[in-house]
This record gives sequence, C-alpha cells and structure tokens, in this order.
Amino acid sequence: MKTMQRLTPAFLLLSAFVFTACTTTAHSSEACPETGNTDVALSRTPALSLTYHGDDFPGTPPSGSMQAEDTPPRSLYFSFYHAPPPSDAAISARVYQGFARSDDRGEQWHNLGWLTSAVIGFDIDEENDRIVLATDYGVLGSKNDGESWKLLSDWRMPPVLAVRLQDDGIWTATAAGIFLSTDQGKNWEERGKELPAPDGNYVADLLFTSDALLAATADGIFRSTDEGKSWRRSGLRGEAVFRLVAHPSDDTHIIAIMENDGIRISEDGGRLWENRSETLPSKLVKTAAFDPSDVRYLLVGTQNSGVLRSTNGGQHWELSSGGMTNFHVTAIQFDPDMPDRVYAGVENGSFVSDNRGKTWRAFSIRLGYVSAIAIQ
Repeated sequence: MKTMQRLTPAFLLLSAFVFTACTTTAHSSEACPETGNTDVALSRTPALSLTYHGDDFPGTPPSGSMQAEDTPPRSLYFSFYHAPPPSDAAISARVYQGFARSDDRGEQWHNLGWLTSAVIGFDIDEENDRIVLATDYGVLGSKNDGESWKLLSDWRMPPVLAVRLQDDGIWTATAAGIFLSTDQGKNWEERGKELPAPDGNYVADLLFTSDALLAATADGIFRSTDEGKSWRRSGLRGEAVFRLVAHPSDDTHIIAIMENDGIRISEDGGRLWENRSETLPSKLVKTAAFDPSDVRYLLVGTQNSGVLRSTNGGQHWELSSGGMTNFHVTAIQFDPDMPDRVYAGVENGSFVSDNRGKTWRAFSIRLGYVSAIAIQ
C-alpha cells in the first residue's frame, strides 16, 4: 500500500500548530479562546482590515487595468501559508500574510487575516457573506466578509487540512477523520468513523458533487451519499490522494491529485479513475484546474516544472510556464468572466495569464507562499 507521509510540508507542518496555539496563548495575559464563542482578539494575532495600493501590498501591480470595463464586479481572494515582508519594511508592516481580498482583480488589496496566521485553505459562501479558513490555529470563521473573525475550533480538533461550507454546515478534513459543525463551531460531530484507520481516516480533502460527498485520503477515495454517516470506497485503493478538483459546471469530471504521483481523472463523478500522468514532465503536482469552457483543457501546477497544459483531457501534456520566474506552482484559478485570464500562485508570489495559461507575467502579489485562490 502506498502510504501518504503523515506530516507533509505542504500543509501539516503548519497545521500541527493547531495543537500548540492555545497552549502558547494561555501563557500570555489572555485566556485561550473557547470554541465558537470568542472573537479573534489574541494579543499577538489581531484581526486586520487594511487596504493596500501598488507597492504597499507587497509588489508592484501589473501595468494596465486588471478588470475589463464590461466584466461584472467580483472579489478575488488569495490565502497564504506565509508571506515575509520586504527587507526594508518595519515590523509593524507585517500585514500581508494569511488572507487577502481584491475587489478590482488585483489593483487594490484588503488584508483580512490574522497578523501571524498561516492559511492552508478556505471556502466562501458569497450569498451569506460567510468565509471559513483552515489555519495553523484551527478553523476561523467570518460572517461579514472577513471584517472580523471567530475561532470555531479548539485544541481538540486534529490538524485541519481542508475546510468546506455546505448548506448550514462547516466540514473539516483532518489528519484524524472528518468533522461537521451545524451551529457555527459551537459543537463538532465526527463524520467518518467507518473510514479505515490509519490511512483511510487521514483525510486531505473533501469534495461535494451533485450526488455525493467524496473524501480524498491516504488510502484512496471514499464516497458518501448520506452526509458522511456512511462511506464506501470509490477507487484508488492504497493510493494517497491529497486534493480533488471538479469542473465548475460539470462535476462528473474530476481531477484527483496524488501524493508525488501525478494525477488521476474521472469522467463519471469519481467512480472510475484513469491515470493521465504517463506523459507528465513532472509527477510532483500541487494544484490543478479545468478551463470552465472546456472539460478537456487542463492546467496543473507542479513543484519543480511550473505549469503544464493539456488540451485533450490529460492524454498529452506540454510545458506552459513562459514568463514565470518561480516554478513551484501552488494554486491555479481561471477567471469566470474573462475566458483567457488565469491566476497562478507560487511559492513566493503570483502570476497572471491572458492566453489560457500559455504564457505568464507577474501579478500584483509578489511575495508570499500562496496556498489557494478563488474568485467570487
């Protein structure tokens, strides 16, 4: 059986601090927050809502307007594992790590995160202004589009690898199973007790499709059709899967990103999988995205080869990193309103493409280890 490493640098090194964050804080003058009840106001990690222009949010924005006049208004979100300040910045300027939003596709940014919070991933409920973050402190939640935050989990929550919003529920994928809260974090219920330990309950990601909930684990993929109360296998047994990506308008097409072994693709909603990695120049895939207008057009980001592109559903791949200066790609997001626009986050900054990922130029965020990108 191929076993996923128990603490991978990509997320668990930071997630492990879930166990120590409250202990460290308890040694300060403030008590450790209680689950679901406490506004984020720890002395060393204040909630921030600051606006940056140009060089202030670190890096020079690209020349020209990033938002076409006829595109609908949307918000662009970036999260970061970490983002050190420029060498000439004062300590008080360390405000662009964690989580940030731009309402003009990158010309101005609002930092909405904790000063020292590393964000592993996030999910957004735009209709209700809800955001949840998977961080090194645990699960953070906001009901006002990131203006203020509550800590929704405590030290008893295992290291969180992914967080998802579904209806009124907050779901977490953790290193020790799946947890669900239906009361905004006041109480958490384990969902996934049937998942076989130790690898099956090491859950790296969750994906809600139109007819099921899929869990990516260190022992393949599991499927539930009753909101996680029961599970059955759904392929890739014995293989370590750490991310699931569905096509935005056709969730029968799904990419499974493997732990250091390329990708697998399903065209039936995650029941059967095909290996589409034979011609991949690099098997160290960290992120992937479907073109919203074409299920056969794929981009994947790798740890050492930049972006790879396929126009035939992964049967053949080609290098697609022209213009990039950092080839450890950690996040990719197509713009739903500008068909040729793609954003990419890397180990130390970001890039943007205006030709469906064929070539790239520097984007406005020039520092920071980008963990996820979304546009709402």
